[in-house]
Amino acid sequence: MASSTAIRELQRDLENKANDLSKLQKDIAKNHQVRKKYTVQLGENELVLKELDLLDEDANVYKLIGPVLVKQDLAEANANVRKRIDYISAELKRLDATLQDLEEKQNSKKDAVCFLYFSPVFSCAGMMSLLFFWPTLWILINNDI
Repeated sequence: MASSTAIRELQRDLENKANDLSKLQKDIAKNHQVRKKYTVQLGENELVLKELDLLDEDANVYKLIGPVLVKQDLAEANANVRKRIDYISAELKRLDATLQDLEEKQNSKKDAVCFLYFSPVFSCAGMMSLLFFWPTLWILINNDI
């Protein structure tokens, strides 16, 4: 009786750790999506900056504000684009640091799941009762995003 209680407790623990691992993988995927968006914006802003650098000092520059084009000073436009590039670059660095932290946590959770799953505490019967978890765990552990 104590053996089946221990097995159920280990199953719950394994399930909780697998769910935590799944949540971390979703967070990593979300981080990649946000990073992709910022990378596109950075490229667009760098292209705008190159175009502004090609203009003469007396060229007319317009900024779209709602449905209206408003005349803007070239120096001011350059400064605004540079500020946007700085902001986006800082956000990308922050996202990289967050991604590294999430990946470290993911590796730690993978190790915990593997250790728990292959723990010598499980008897042969306990391992058989947990086999239904294996396909899900295999996907979670080997799903490198």
